[in-house]
Amino acid sequence: MFNELKFILRNKMLLVSLIAIALVSTIYVALFVGSIYNPYEKTENLKISIVNHDKPAKLNGKKVTIGDDLVDKLKDKDNFKFQEVSEKKAADQLKTGEATGTIIIPENASQNATTLLNKHPKKINLETQVNPGSSYTGSQISQKAINTVTDSIKQNIRSNYLEDMFASASKSKSGNQDMSDALGKMSHSESKLLSGNQQVTDGLKQLEPQVGQPAQKLISGNQDVTDGLNQLKKNNDELKSKLDNSIAQQNGTYLEKNNEKAINEVTKTTENNPTSVDHYGESIVPYMASVSLFVVALSFSAVYPLRKTITKDVSPLKQLTGKFTLYVIQGAVAALLMSCWVIFALQMPIDRVGLFFLNGMVWGITAITITSFLVLLLDRIGLFLSMILLVLQLSSSEGMFPIDLSAKFFKVINPFSPMSYAIQGYREAIFTNAGHYSYTVVMIVLISIIIVMMILQFIVLTWFHKREKLPFTMNFK
Repeated sequence: MFNELKFILRNKMLLVSLIAIALVSTIYVALFVGSIYNPYEKTENLKISIVNHDKPAKLNGKKVTIGDDLVDKLKDKDNFKFQEVSEKKAADQLKTGEATGTIIIPENASQNATTLLNKHPKKINLETQVNPGSSYTGSQISQKAINTVTDSIKQNIRSNYLEDMFASASKSKSGNQDMSDALGKMSHSESKLLSGNQQVTDGLKQLEPQVGQPAQKLISGNQDVTDGLNQLKKNNDELKSKLDNSIAQQNGTYLEKNNEKAINEVTKTTENNPTSVDHYGESIVPYMASVSLFVVALSFSAVYPLRKTITKDVSPLKQLTGKFTLYVIQGAVAALLMSCWVIFALQMPIDRVGLFFLNGMVWGITAITITSFLVLLLDRIGLFLSMILLVLQLSSSEGMFPIDLSAKFFKVINPFSPMSYAIQGYREAIFTNAGHYSYTVVMIVLISIIIVMMILQFIVLTWFHKREKLPFTMNFK
């Protein structure tokens, strides 16, 4: 049972090699994940160029300076390194990767902004540039920042127009009320005139028997005046009624700063995510941890002389027990060291720490049983197949992108990739409710693979014990 451990202790350099291999996963995660754990907090080092060709314009007597306002605003930002440069310099810096993005403001930006309420409004044609070939991730980050800036320009323009429109609407509402009040006063005065005119008519009728024809003419003329006053009062009342209806419709409608802001920012989004990721590195730890432990397994099977320790003097079962003990120690130690680094060095928050450690140890052992079986069975060809298996798992285990974005071939082999389950197990342990498979399913699959691989290794060892040779061996002359 202890033949493997005795062999290691007799070969000190092998012991050193195995200790070094146990550190491979930790080094892998420490360097790769550590280098990009929180890149979004370092965006102040990314340059974004502003090319300002804009010329001032006027709107309702007020000076409009879209370009200058933007440059002044961005100078105070410290989340990116915004710089105002010439168009040529911006192009050169973008090509060489010195800058990750460019915003070009045309010379008619402010002028076009003043035409938005004209019969033929003109748009502001902002030009943005990124260079994905130089740095795809950097260009994506810069593009988001540029989109935020362009959205800010749109919002500012809308805000200015809404402010003017609200002011005009408010004046119109106030003017309508003033006019309604004035019409009401006119109507009252006209009623007095009609009352006075009626008194004149009554007086003329009393004089009619004495004066005769002249009084009749006066009465007739005065009636025309009465008819005219009645028509004027009717028109006046109708106009006032329409104005009052319009004012009534505006009741409950407010044209204040809060209303302007609400229209300018008409939606409010509330995020209610089932999980949260504070740093970019947290999202790639499941992938990198799984890959690194398979690299440990590959390294172990390449360095440790799995075939050399096989002997006919020890029963297959005892040899199997000795090898499995070694696999458990190598895989578990590598996983424990890497897990401790993630938790204590990176200080990464993990929902279920115990399951995080367990997933790493079980996957570390699973990976070694796979690669060691291939090497035991097929010698160096088995090592080559282990490398091919690693590559296939890298592309089909849904480590970086959803499997739905992959080609059909990778979708088909995804459920058969052992690393798929290791990654999902890590996600379940770190975030809870983030994996396609439950943690129980992950453990059942990985432990089943271990059992199958060890049964297959037992068959290989039994073959050797009966025939004193392995099924396949590469011999060089």
